[in-house]
Amino acid sequence: MKLKYRPEIDSLRAISVLGVIIYHSKIYFFGELFFQGGYYGVDIFFVISGYLITSIIYEDLSKNNFSLKKFYVKRCRRIFPALIFTILISLLLSWYSVMPISFIEYAKSIIYSLIFVSNYYFHISGLEYGAVSGLLKPLLHTWSLAIEEQFYIIFPLLFIFGFRKLRKSLIFYLGILLFVSFLIAIYYSNFDPNFNFYFIGSRAWELLIGSLLFLLSQKSNLKIKTFYSNVITFFGLLLIFISFQFNYDTNPTPNLNTLLPLFGASIIIFTFKKEGLLNLLFVNKFILKIGLISYSLYLLHYPIFAFVRANRFAHSQIDYLFVALIIFILSFLSYRFVEKPFRSFDFIKNRSFIQILIGSILFFCSLSLVIIYNKGFENRYPKLSNFSLDYEKYLREIRVLKYELGVPSFKDESKKNLLIIGNSHGRDLFNILKLNESSFLDYEFSILDTKISCLKYINNNKLCDKTLSKLQEDILNQSNIILISTRYDDEDLLELKNIIKKLSTDNKKVILASNRPEFYFSNNNLTIIDEFFLQNKRLPNNDERLELKEKYFLSIKPKLKKINTFIEQIAKDNQIDFIDTKELICSDQKRTCEFLTNSNSKLMYDSSHFTVEGAKYLGTKVKELKWF
Repeated sequence: MKLKYRPEIDSLRAISVLGVIIYHSKIYFFGELFFQGGYYGVDIFFVISGYLITSIIYEDLSKNNFSLKKFYVKRCRRIFPALIFTILISLLLSWYSVMPISFIEYAKSIIYSLIFVSNYYFHISGLEYGAVSGLLKPLLHTWSLAIEEQFYIIFPLLFIFGFRKLRKSLIFYLGILLFVSFLIAIYYSNFDPNFNFYFIGSRAWELLIGSLLFLLSQKSNLKIKTFYSNVITFFGLLLIFISFQFNYDTNPTPNLNTLLPLFGASIIIFTFKKEGLLNLLFVNKFILKIGLISYSLYLLHYPIFAFVRANRFAHSQIDYLFVALIIFILSFLSYRFVEKPFRSFDFIKNRSFIQILIGSILFFCSLSLVIIYNKGFENRYPKLSNFSLDYEKYLREIRVLKYELGVPSFKDESKKNLLIIGNSHGRDLFNILKLNESSFLDYEFSILDTKISCLKYINNNKLCDKTLSKLQEDILNQSNIILISTRYDDEDLLELKNIIKKLSTDNKKVILASNRPEFYFSNNNLTIIDEFFLQNKRLPNNDERLELKEKYFLSIKPKLKKINTFIEQIAKDNQIDFIDTKELICSDQKRTCEFLTNSNSKLMYDSSHFTVEGAKYLGTKVKELKWF
C-alpha cells in the first residue's frame, strides 16, 4: 500500500503558512488587523503532520518494515538542515540588531531549539506568544517544531503498541488519547493559557486528529460525488478563512475556538477530489510551490521580521511586501539548496549526515555559550555609563527590585502607614517611595499588588482570584492612608465608586491617583530617546533635548485624558484627594515630558513604566508635589 500524493495537503500547507506570515506581518486594513487569527495556520500544520507521520508509520508497519532508527533519521533529515540554516541566518542578523541581554536570551534559545525543548524555554521565560516583545525573538516560532519533535519521539512508540496489541481497536485507542489531550487543553486554556500554548499535552490532540483522519480514510469506503465534494471543500475553506480573519479571541490557542479551523482542514483532507472548480486552487502550481517551500517559509519569516522591526527598516505595508518578497526568495533557495539535497540519500549518506549534524549542533551550542559567557558582546554598541538601549536590562532590574523590596508589612507603629493599591503602575509608585524612604521619614510604605476591582470583596471575607491573602488583608486593615494608583481597566472604573465608599468607612485617608501618561511606543522596544541614540550614536544636546521633550509630550495617548477626567470627578464627588501622576515627568504649561535623569539614565524603559534609576530620581519630585 503506497500513499498517493495529496496535492490538497501541500495547498493546505500553503494556506496555513500564508496565514501565519500575514499574521506576523501585522498588516492593517481600515484599522483592523488583517488575518488576526492567522496563527491558526500552525494548528493546521499540526493536523497535517499527524496525518503524514501516521501514514508513514502505518505503511511501514503493514509491510513489517518499520524501523525507529530509520524513522528518526528521516525526521532529522527533514527538520535539521533548514533549521540550522535558519539559525545561521538569524545569528548573523541578530549580531547587528539584538541588544546584549536580548542576545544572551537569543543564544539560549539556539540551544533549546536544537534540542527541541524551546517550547518549555519560552514558557518558563514568561513570554506570551503574540506579545510585542515576542516579535523581536528570532527563534520564538521554534516552539512549534519542539512540539512536533516531542510528538515524533513519543507517538511512534504508542502507535506501535496500538497497531500490534489493539489492531482492531486502533481508532478507538487513538481517540481516547485525543480526548484526554483535548480535555487537558480545555482545562489549561482557562487555568493557565500561556502554559497551555506551549505544552505538548495540550497540543497532542491536534496532531492526533491528523492520525485519526488517515486511519479513517483507510477504513472508509465513502464515495462522494464531485459536486458535494466541492461544496464540502469550499465549506472547509470558508471555516479556515473565518477563523483567520474574524478571530477575536484574546487567549492563546488551543481552546474550543481552535476546533473551527481544524474541522475545516479535516474535511478538506477527508473529502477533497481532483475534479471541479476548486481544483484550480488546490492543484495550482503556484500554490503547490508555496506548499513545497512552506517549511523554509515558516522558519525564515520570523527572524527576518524580527530583524526588520528591530532596525525599523519597514514603515509601510509596501515595505512589508518587499520584505515578504525577500523571505520568499530566501525560502526558495533554502528549499532548493538545503532542504531538498539533505533529504536525498544519494546526495549524502546517513553516516556522513549524522556526523555533519552532530558537528553543527555542537558548533552552534558552543557558539551560544561563548555569546552567553561574553555577556552578549556589549562592545557592539556605544556605551555610556548610565544609559543603555537594552530593554531586557531594565526589565530585569525591575523584576529583581520587585523581589528585593517584596511586599513588606507595616512594622513601625510610630509612623503613618501608607498603602499603595494597584498593578504595575502602583508598584512603580511604591518603588519611588520605598527607594527614597529618607525623604519621607514620617511614613512607612507597603503595597497591595492587585486589581482595584478585587477590593469590592474586602468586607465580604472573599477572595478575588486568590489575590487577597490573609496577610494582605491585614496590611489593608493596618493602613492609615490608602493611595490607589493603577492602570485602570473598565472593571476597575466600574467598581471604583463603591470601593472608595468601602475604604472610606474605615476612617482611612484615601488618595486617588490618575492614570499615568502612556506614550506611543515602537514595537521594537524603543523609547523616544532610544530611537535618537540609535540614529545619532550619542545623546542629544540641550536644543535637541528640548525638541525631543516637546515631541514626547505630543506622543501621550489622548484616550487617557478622558479617563483621568472621570477619575478626578469621582475624587471630587467623594471628597478625597486626587493626584495627577502626569506631573511626575510632564508639564502641561511647558508642553514637555522628561525622559532622562540628571545623570542621563532613562526614566522609562517602555511606554509607561519607570526604570529603577527613574524611580530613585523621581522621589524628589514626589516630595516637591506634596502628594501626602
